[in-house]
Amino acid sequence: MKRVLAGVLVGALLTFVFTAFASAAPSRGVVVLLDTSGSMAPDRIVVARQAIATYVSGLPEDVQVGLVTFSSQPSLVLAPTADRGAVGAALDRLQAKGDTSLFDAVPVGLSALQGISERRMVIVSDGEDTVSKSTVDAAVSAVAAAGVPTDVIGFQYSDDALGRIAAAAGGRLLTASDASALAAAFAALVVPSSVAPPTVAEPVATPEPLPVAVPAPTPGLNWQTMALIVGTFLVVFVVVMTMLTPRRSATGRKLERHLEHYGAQEAVAAPEESQAAQTAVVWTRRIMSDVSAARLSDRLDLAGMKASPAEWTLLRICTAAGLAALLTVMTTWWIGVPVGALLGWLATALVMKVRTSKRRAAFADQLPDVLQLIASSLRSGFSLAQSIDAVVRDDTQPTAGEFSRALAATRIGAELEDALDLVALRMRSADLSWVVMAVRIQRQVGGNLAEVLMTTVTTMRDRSQTRRHVRALSAEGRLSAYVLVGLPIGLAAFLFWIRPEYMRPLYTTFVGIVMLAFAAVMVVIGSLWMRKLVRVEV
Repeated sequence: MKRVLAGVLVGALLTFVFTAFASAAPSRGVVVLLDTSGSMAPDRIVVARQAIATYVSGLPEDVQVGLVTFSSQPSLVLAPTADRGAVGAALDRLQAKGDTSLFDAVPVGLSALQGISERRMVIVSDGEDTVSKSTVDAAVSAVAAAGVPTDVIGFQYSDDALGRIAAAAGGRLLTASDASALAAAFAALVVPSSVAPPTVAEPVATPEPLPVAVPAPTPGLNWQTMALIVGTFLVVFVVVMTMLTPRRSATGRKLERHLEHYGAQEAVAAPEESQAAQTAVVWTRRIMSDVSAARLSDRLDLAGMKASPAEWTLLRICTAAGLAALLTVMTTWWIGVPVGALLGWLATALVMKVRTSKRRAAFADQLPDVLQLIASSLRSGFSLAQSIDAVVRDDTQPTAGEFSRALAATRIGAELEDALDLVALRMRSADLSWVVMAVRIQRQVGGNLAEVLMTTVTTMRDRSQTRRHVRALSAEGRLSAYVLVGLPIGLAAFLFWIRPEYMRPLYTTFVGIVMLAFAAVMVVIGSLWMRKLVRVEV
């Protein structure tokens, strides 16, 4: 059943890849680059929106239309689509503000046309570029290399840069002095004509061919889609590897735990793993050093996780790659790759830390009952080692596993008190350290160890009850702390998702970066302060 389900997952992945390749080449498309700088406000932007809407409504239905705006930063408002309603809605939302970044917007428009065989761009601008990091030479080279004819409409403006961009791939430079001239310029782009388009600025007088370029070689998938495919493949590979890796049954694992306290057992040959799982794990194991593998093995054992160091490291790598691919598609590569990889690596580390904390907390909760069982065994005439062996036989995890470790250490010559001290250090249990101290004193001066243990159990239970009472009283303060810390982070993530252009100044300008750093420092200070207020030591 597992192999069938794994085959279905792999088949679904292959279908996704083939579908992506098959759907990557729509026939015809045009992208309009509109200047939305402050100089277009308040009237020019309205005229430009009306002219573009009329132009789009006159295009054939199979021509996909995209929209890119450029002010202080270029932005892909709408990817090429045949939905005219979506184009109209996108135009209605446009506002004019900021500077002009025409040269930076050209690569954005060319990128939006990737995967379209017959392509064309239309640029509408009313002034010269003022803030682009790129240059006119770079924009001209990009248009020429892509082979995308670009028609440029200078709205009450024209210069040499616009003419060079238009001439780079056989486009046309038009000028429009008012609203009617702008509408006529767009109308000229719609009407077919056999006249070759000139490459110099001229008044609008002759019609222009449809915005359908000379067929260009169809480009492959863009790098963002490929990153998504690779990340998805890595995630599915981990799932398939996990499913195909044989696991012992619950009964077998329980029997092994019962036999552990009698000494080392002969390794039982496991069923043969899948070849992919073996190869991935072997290569990961070769990369890891012996010291790091040993330390990681101890941490995995402390967290109660059955994975080997190589398997866990491979899982962390795949998780980081998957998140990096997802964030790359959602944002840009220079944000998605480092942030996604860091989040994936930290998330897996957090999982191990949480499981370790839960295991230690379970050990602390079980310790009073375990000590009461040991005290009862001592009253029955058992020795301390035999009483601990009874705890191991009871198989209440994680206490049974940790005390089994102490018994195993005594079988190779260690003192029982020293072995229990190591368990207390490993589980960070101050209560067990006090119990070990009581055992040492009892061995030196004598006394009733069972009575001492029962007194210790009573004290531990009373203190645990007080701790739970304090935690209940401080629950409201802790909840308030969670909300106050999470609210700005969640709100910022939401705004980054729905309005990236609104949040862009925060990480593209010096003032924004300073504000982000200050906000992060204040959130950290506030969280530490609230943690101190609601934390009561018992």
